[in-house]
Amino acid sequence: MTLKKRSPLLQGFEVTLFALIISFVGYYIDANDPLLVHYSFSFMILWLAIVTLFYGLAMGLVMWVVFGAFSAVVYGNDPHFASILLENLFFVFLYGFFFTNLQTRIEKLTIRSKYQQLRLKELTNAFFSLKISHDKLESIYITQPASFRFVISEVLENWEYATPQRSANNTLKVLEKFFMVKSATIWEVKHGSLYQELDSIGEIEHTISTHDKLIHEALLLRKAIYLTDLEEKEQTAYIYAVPFLDERENVTTILILKEIPFMFYHVDNLLKINVVFTYVWTEYQKRLSLDQKQETKIVLQKHLHRQEIVDFKLEVVRLSNILNDFDIDSRIYMVATKNAYLHESIGDYLYQNEQLSILDRYIAVQCGDRYIHFILFPFVSKSGVFKPSKDFNNAFEEIENQIKLQAIDEGIKYYLNHEPINTKHISVKNFDELLKEYGCNE
Repeated sequence: MTLKKRSPLLQGFEVTLFALIISFVGYYIDANDPLLVHYSFSFMILWLAIVTLFYGLAMGLVMWVVFGAFSAVVYGNDPHFASILLENLFFVFLYGFFFTNLQTRIEKLTIRSKYQQLRLKELTNAFFSLKISHDKLESIYITQPASFRFVISEVLENWEYATPQRSANNTLKVLEKFFMVKSATIWEVKHGSLYQELDSIGEIEHTISTHDKLIHEALLLRKAIYLTDLEEKEQTAYIYAVPFLDERENVTTILILKEIPFMFYHVDNLLKINVVFTYVWTEYQKRLSLDQKQETKIVLQKHLHRQEIVDFKLEVVRLSNILNDFDIDSRIYMVATKNAYLHESIGDYLYQNEQLSILDRYIAVQCGDRYIHFILFPFVSKSGVFKPSKDFNNAFEEIENQIKLQAIDEGIKYYLNHEPINTKHISVKNFDELLKEYGCNE
């Protein structure tokens, strides 16, 4: 081991004092040989080795100089002492070289040890952060066992052309079942004021004033308002209000929450309530508008495929708004081909595909000489659509190979003007650009 780094002057003073003490003690023991160099064991080289290995080469040279000056007075008549000094000087350099290598290794190991301790501390902190995050995710999963897609599919599976009261009742049942809402109500809004109650759950007043601070702010600002957003919280009896806006940005319906368990009252859960309410009520408004137009229903019977395209675009617009408002992405998978045989086979495969859930939408259109199939995956991120898109790519490649074999057997001119199928998946916000790219924006 080595001493802690101190001033070289202080170390030189210590070594000089140590050398003088040794010299005078040796002189007291044997005045003719105070450094004890003529004994069977050379004590002089021992002292030089101790100091050089303890302090380093510089201090070893200092001690050697002190011994040399002292011996010049005491051993002046000894013809062999000069060779003894040179021999000891050689050993001082040898010990100094050993000390330097040892010190370098110790410093490297010290730096490595400090680095490992630092990394261990960082990894320990990261581990505890990960554990806390895992516990948080686990608690969120327990308090929110349902995803967007599951909740909305649960509603749409049994959805019918319903009245506003029935729609409100279904919405509140979903909030009560999946988000543990204890007390809430949905009101129709006209001209910026509460018009009539559509439905409610739990213990909540059937007469609500528009002047309530929380409701007034939600209607005025036309956005969801939390209790924490208010400075004067004593002026409201509710904790959350979510207005629904029509195409003209007018508030037509509002969801008001009064009671929810403390564990479920956090931003993430309230945000999910907002998204689900907005999506479900938009679905109702769209169906209501179609139901109110009888002439539209006649057109639907004659041109059902055209209405499917309109519904698909409406769904894309709705999900684009959710992406802009809540940063929740949805993806569109596309496959295009110029071959009619391949187009029909892809259509048959997708219509019968069980991988598509109730929320996923599929349409097939013809743009110019291309047949294009679109599959909409609501509330699915870029990473989430990777596996289904890979499965579709493999399936379409297999379909294409089968058609090639069939073409060879039956002599169909499959290869005439044939191009490989083109597949890609994009975000809903880029749907218009995709339509323009393939000339489908007419």
